[in-house]
Amino acid sequence: MQANTYTFWKEKVDHAIAISDNHLSDDISIISIADMLCVDAQTLSRRFEIFHQESFKQFTKRRKLEQAGGLLRHSAFSISQIAAYCGYASPQSFTKAFALEYGETPAFYRNKLYLPNEEETLYITKLITSSANDLRDIFCMDNTTEIYEGSFTLYYTFLPSQHDPIRNMVKYMMAYISKFRVARSTLLMPEARIITGTLDTVPVTAYDKMMMYVGLLVPTTNAYNFMHQRLRAGFNDMNLLEKHIPANNYKHLKLNMGFAEAGLPMYNFINHCCRVSYFKMNSNQFFISLTGINTCEVFIPCEKRYGC
Repeated sequence: MQANTYTFWKEKVDHAIAISDNHLSDDISIISIADMLCVDAQTLSRRFEIFHQESFKQFTKRRKLEQAGGLLRHSAFSISQIAAYCGYASPQSFTKAFALEYGETPAFYRNKLYLPNEEETLYITKLITSSANDLRDIFCMDNTTEIYEGSFTLYYTFLPSQHDPIRNMVKYMMAYISKFRVARSTLLMPEARIITGTLDTVPVTAYDKMMMYVGLLVPTTNAYNFMHQRLRAGFNDMNLLEKHIPANNYKHLKLNMGFAEAGLPMYNFINHCCRVSYFKMNSNQFFISLTGINTCEVFIPCEKRYGC
């Protein structure tokens, strides 16, 4: 594949993933997405499989079930609620699909101490980031605050992965942060946050398939309409993807450490708190706000009726 062809189709495939991520509860087809992107559906399908080693249909099915697995682990939603949230017509059809994918029912999966991909992902993350397991004096309920945030639009790009997402996240992050700092400064958006996270479901998604992102979280208010238009038009040749982040309640934690050091103890904190019901999440999408070289803030979406 020639360089210009590679870049063109990589952008289209990334946009297909972003559209799919915004419609995980729906049965959106590769044909519909190709129409949105003004490309041939068969060619987009072939390119998608080249880049991700699975068909678009397999990809979307896997991600729906991974999302369900994360909600089973960290939320208080019932199996029926999770089935509907992930686009299944009935709890029975969801249970059948889940059992075929994971070899066990959702109810059994929910009570497992460790998930199949969990230990590997956490072990690799610890090796790469040299992060401590928990830092319990820092990552504790006493240090969190409960905040409510209005809706945002996330303008983001995927970080290079090469099947080693955490290593490449650490390697390339600063270059991408610099670009988003320029965008934030040029467009006079002091309230916009530079954030990082993954669209995938930790710890359900296999390590080599995780897609890490970095982007600008911009308030969805009239005051920012012009900035939204500029970012959607491709500011400074940044071909950004887009995701709506609804208003939510968060557990919020300010940290005097960098994002890489914070990742592992953050996950262990979330996992422990959800297990003992200090709080329950209402979405899989927690994220880190990059406030400085050695400072960051953690945002964990949670249910108001479960400690948030």
